Formats: sequence, structure tokens, C-alpha cells
Amino acid sequence: MESSNCKMPGRTPTHPPDSLFESCSWFYALCREYLFRDHTQEISLALFPASGPAPGTHVLELGCGPGFYACRLSQEYPHIHTTGVDLSRRLLARARSRAASRSLRNCTFAHGDANALSDPENSIDAVVVSRLFLIALNREAILSEIFRVLRPGGRCFIAEPTSGFRTRIPLSCMWLLSKLTSSPAGKYREPRQADVMTAPDFDALIHSQPWSIADLQYDSWYQYAVCEKPPALPASPARREQLADWSAV
Repeated sequence: MESSNCKMPGRTPTHPPDSLFESCSWFYALCREYLFRDHTQEISLALFPASGPAPGTHVLELGCGPGFYACRLSQEYPHIHTTGVDLSRRLLARARSRAASRSLRNCTFAHGDANALSDPENSIDAVVVSRLFLIALNREAILSEIFRVLRPGGRCFIAEPTSGFRTRIPLSCMWLLSKLTSSPAGKYREPRQADVMTAPDFDALIHSQPWSIADLQYDSWYQYAVCEKPPALPASPARREQLADWSAV
């Protein structure tokens, strides 16, 4: 646990952080490491051809937290570059430490808002989003930004939980910690409860953008979307078959 995070009563700053993910970054990092499912294999199959990503491929992880996928992909594919973006500076510090401990020179992190990305239009090859929409206030704006920054033919992988009770435990615990460690408690921007999307809501969100291909899959715990931005030329049947390969894992 960081000494600066979630301090015990009597040692709390006068003005609490404006984000639970700043206040309790250590707790969320533990959840990401040991509680949440690892989708690295599904991401690789969904975003890259069987031969692997081309050299110089730029992958963006939105809401990266401690940089789990950005580091995993950078380590597996040393010839690509990954960038993790998050609003929490403490989680970004953890992400940079994670990358440094693995000597990953092809992995960087930036403070930023998924609602207004700094990347130019048509500049990113692939985007990874995991569990971000649980706490996002404007989901369509974020998906619109993903569509904007993706290059023609670029892909995104989105994973969102479907289990209400299990999904809400981490955020609920963070709120509980905030009551014990902040005075006054409750002045944070995150919602009180993670908002788990129903299958129809997830479908509607994904299809709010004009993807050339949008493949949705569901299992007991997660719902997934693998989407492709319209390329310069119409997608071929072979390209559509390639997109579906990831679901065979």
C-alpha cells in the first residue's frame, strides 16, 4: 500500500482527492492484477492478424489504470508501441513503474480524458477498452473519440462485465474506504455504483458509430465487441472471417 494513498483517520488531508482512483489507487491496482479476467489472448486475436501486428503498430489502451494490457502487449510484441491513457495520475505512476520493471521501452503512458483524446484523427491502429464504460458518464462520446482516432481499417476491442454483483464489489469497496479515510467523504466524481450494461444497451452503444464491422460476443461474465473502422476500400469476405477468429478461443 502506498503511504500517500487511503491514509488512516487522523492523517487525512484537509481536501480529499476528486477521484476514488486517486485516493485508493493501490486497491484498484490489486483488483486489476488478481480479480479481473485477463483478456490478452482475445485482444491479440481480435486486433492482429495471425502473423502478428506489423512493425510500428500503435495501440491505445483507454482507462489503462496500472497499465495491465499496455504492458502485456508491449512485452509480447516488442516491435509495436502501446500508449496507456488514464485520468488517475497515481495509477499512471504505477503503470510507468510496471513498464520500467519490465524494461519496456515501447510502452508509454499519458494523463488524458477518454472523452477528448489528444491524438489526431486517423492516427491509431488499435484501441483496447476494458471495464471503462462501467463508470463513464458519456459512453457515446468516448466511443465517438475511439472511432475518430482510429485509422481507416483500424480496430478496437471492448470488454464489459455482465455480472452486476461481482462487478460492483471493487467500486463499492473503494467508496467504503473513502468513508474511512476522507473527511468529509463522498466528494468524488465516480458514481456510487458501477453501471453494468444490459446486452441491448451494449449493442446500442456499439452501433452508435458507423463501423464497417461490429462483432459482438457474450459469455457468463463479459460482453465483448470487436469493431473495425471503415477502410479506404470495402472490407472483403476474407477480412470479415479474420475478424471472427478471436471468438474461437
